[in-house]
Amino acid sequence: MGYVSYKAKAPGSLMLLGEHAVLHNKLALVAAINRYIKVKLVPNRDPRDTHIKIVSQNFGSYATTLGKFKIVKPYAYVLTAISQYLTKIKTGFTLIIEAEFPSNIGLGSSAAITTATLGVLHKWLRINFNLRKLYKDGARVVRLVQGCGSGADIAASVFGGIVVYKLQPLTITKLNKILPLVAIYSGNKVPTPQVVAEVENRRKGNPFIFKKLYSAIESCTKAAMVAIKNNNFILLGEIMNIHQGLHDALGVNNSTLANMIFALRKEPEIYGAKISGSGLGDCVIGLGKITHKRNEELTDKLRIDIAVSREGMTFVI
Repeated sequence: MGYVSYKAKAPGSLMLLGEHAVLHNKLALVAAINRYIKVKLVPNRDPRDTHIKIVSQNFGSYATTLGKFKIVKPYAYVLTAISQYLTKIKTGFTLIIEAEFPSNIGLGSSAAITTATLGVLHKWLRINFNLRKLYKDGARVVRLVQGCGSGADIAASVFGGIVVYKLQPLTITKLNKILPLVAIYSGNKVPTPQVVAEVENRRKGNPFIFKKLYSAIESCTKAAMVAIKNNNFILLGEIMNIHQGLHDALGVNNSTLANMIFALRKEPEIYGAKISGSGLGDCVIGLGKITHKRNEELTDKLRIDIAVSREGMTFVI
C-alpha cells in the first residue's frame, strides 16, 4: 500500500516595473514565469519518528529533528517556512525539492521555494487554505529571512500571471495578458538586501530627489498597465526604457548591465529593455524576441527564453 505524499509547484518571477519604489509603497508590476520549483512532502511512516530530511538537487541534503530544529543556510527559506508551523507538526517528514532553474540567476527562486513549501505544509496540516493567507505567510517568511522585501515576488508565485502589486493598502490584481519576454543573466548576483541598503543610503542623502524618482517610477508603472491592457508593445517598450533611466538615477546600473541592455535594444524585434529586480546583477529583460542567431554582445551571457505563467502555486497530483 502506498503512503500519502503532498506535492506543490510554484513559478519563478521577474519584476517588470516598479523596483525599489515598491518598498516605498508605490505600485509595481511583477510577472510569474514558466520556470517552476516543485516540492514534495512525505510524512514519516512511523508517527513517532521526528526526523526531518530535506533533499535538493541544488543544495544537497540536510537532516535534523523536531527537537533540534534550527534555521541554517542554504535552507533558510524552507526552514523558516517550516518554523511557522512547528507547533502543529507532530511527526517528521522528508521534503524533496526539484528546481527548473538555478537559485543564483534572479528569477525569484526564494519566493518560489517558499511558496511551494508553504503550499505542501498547508495541505498536510489541513490549514484552512486560501491564496491570500498563502501570500501573507510567504511574505512574512521572506522578510524574516531577508530583513526586508516587498512581497511582490511572493504575490507572483502565489497568484501567477502579471500582477499589479502595492504594499498598503495591499493590492494584488492580475492582468489577463501575456507578454513576450526574454531574460539575460548577467553572470553575477548581488543579494537584494545589500542593494536595497545601498539605495537607502543614497536616499537618505537626497530624500527630496529620491521621492521624485519613486514617483516617476510609479508613473512608469501606471502607464505600463495601460499599455499592457491595450497590447501596445511599442509604448510599453518605450516606458521600460524610460524606467531604465531611473534605475541609473538610483545607482543600481553598471557597465555590464548597460551593455546587455543596449545590445538587446539593437535587436529589431525587442521593443524595450531594462534591469529586472534590485540591480547591480541578476537579469535584464527585453520585451519581444531575439531574432539574430548570434548577438556578439550577448554570446557570453545566459539567455533564458521564458513566458508568463498564468498559474501560480498549484497542487500536483
